[in-house]
Order: sequence, then C-alpha cells, then structure tokens
Amino acid sequence: MATDLHGNLQDFRRLRDLFEAARQTTEGAAHLLFTGDLIHGPDYSLPDWPDFMGSYYEDHSGPLLDEFIALQAAFPAQVHALLGNHEHSHIGGPHTPKFWPDETRHFEEVVGSARAARYRALFAGFPLVAITGCGVAVTHAAPNLVIDGAHAIEALRYDGYEQMRLDQLDQMPPLGRLLWARRCPKAVARAFLTALSGSEGPALHLVVFGHEVVNDGFNRVGDEQLVLSSSFGLRNAHKHYLELDLAGSYRSTADLVLGRELLALYAGEPSG
Repeated sequence: MATDLHGNLQDFRRLRDLFEAARQTTEGAAHLLFTGDLIHGPDYSLPDWPDFMGSYYEDHSGPLLDEFIALQAAFPAQVHALLGNHEHSHIGGPHTPKFWPDETRHFEEVVGSARAARYRALFAGFPLVAITGCGVAVTHAAPNLVIDGAHAIEALRYDGYEQMRLDQLDQMPPLGRLLWARRCPKAVARAFLTALSGSEGPALHLVVFGHEVVNDGFNRVGDEQLVLSSSFGLRNAHKHYLELDLAGSYRSTADLVLGRELLALYAGEPSG
C-alpha cells in the first residue's frame, strides 16, 4: 500500500517491482493499493527545486497513469487505487491549485482530449474506501466524518462539485471530508470504523490514509489511525509503504511494526 505519488514515475515503478516480487513469494496472491493522488506533480528545474518537496523528480503523471492502467489490466483483481482529491477534480470535484493555478485544466491540456477522457473513465471507477479482512480500512484522507454505515459512502456521487470553493469543503460532507481532511479526532475515527464494520462485515480496528506529508514517512495517531507518506514531499530515505498480511489480524496501530509492516521504499539508499 502506498500514498500520494503525484506523478513520481520512479516511485511508481519501484512499487510495481515490489508488487511483482511479492507475487513470486505469495504464489500470486499479493495485492497493490494506491490511496489516491497518483497525479498532478510540480514543475521545477533541479536548481529551483524547493527543499520541502523532498527528493527531486519530474512530473510524469500521464505516463504513470498509462503504466498503472497496463498493470491493472494484467492483474485486474489485485491492483487497486482509491480516489484522491486530485483525481476527483477531473470527474466533478473542485479544480486543484497545488502546483498550477488550475492544474486540472493544465493536465488535460498536456495529455490531450483522448487521453484525458480515458483517465476520467478510470477515475470514475476508483472507490473511496478499501476494507480488508485483517482489521484495516484505507481512505485517501483522514476519515473525519460521521456515517451510519458503508451504504452512506457507497451512495455518494462524484459529480456536481466543480464550482465548490476550497474554503467551503466542510459544506460537502462526507465526500469533501474523505478527500480533503488532514486530521480526525480519535472518537470520530473509532465511530467511522465501527460504522464501516457493520453487523456482518469484518471488524475494523484501524484506518490508514495519506494526503498529509509526514516527514518520517508515517505517524501513528492513537490506536486507530496511521498516516502514511510514501512519496511526495519526502526524501527517498524517508518514504515508506505498508505491507499487510491479509490473513492476519491488526487491532491497533502498534501492530504495524517498523521493518515488518512499515517498510522503507528505498531501504539503504541516501535521502538525496
């Protein structure tokens, strides 16, 4: 599992290689999940690269999506992605201004109308939440919302928010909170997990999400929340991904152990 690549093709290929290696050691049973924001990267030359953006890379959002599509076509039941706020901006969400005044429009102009249409169709199929049988739920951003069950999320529409100002995102719960929230009170996270579990689903004890840059690569927020940073905003040596035993059971963020579940994306490499 990895978060927020923002067009970093090198990191995508590293994760693809790790997935393919895991398939060899699990008799083909491995899964690969991206938590959203595969796209929209910065446009700086190396001399102008800001330190807070981590290790230098060039934005290859279009090629990254093409390689994701190819990988998912090869392993349709095992390669997954959640919807992030940057993907949502192409299928009904507010346009994002992280690196460009309107990077949604900029990206579609760069890739052209045919590829943009293909990518929009891809994004429309991305879900908002992933649920495992090992006690872990996954969202793009912090689950700072109140729901009465998984059906509340399944019923959400993605369109109709194009004109929403980013300072009004609290007016479009639960979708806005799932895609934009950076923090979540512990009690709200516990209630979210209980509601998702329901009476018949697997018991969920913790939620993993990205969206926020964590300088060390991960941050445990109580027993219920793990913030994971796999790519954007970090030096290579600090990037981490999460490897879960889907046949296991995780009841707390303390069960996610550094060096076992929490793994360095570039183990032993310098942070430049």
